Amino acid sequence: MTEPFPGPAMSTFVVRFWQEWSAGGPRWRGRIEHIPSGRSAAFLHQEVMWEFIQGFDIVVDDASQSGTADRSSPSSNR
Repeated sequence: MTEPFPGPAMSTFVVRFWQEWSAGGPRWRGRIEHIPSGRSAAFLHQEVMWEFIQGFDIVVDDASQSGTADRSSPSSNR
């Protein structure tokens, strides 16, 4: 696990998704980068992305991870 980032209360991440084709069919891949530190990680599963974010002491609730967050509330607009 990475050390907590000693930065401001707000952080910027860039997340990129793309689809690849393999013998088993299409699959999604991703890459996330924490802009202030320059750290990045590649992933095949969203859990790796959430773990990367949590490594910067950012709290991710269970609803966000499962994709069931209430999209109507202002705090969940992403």
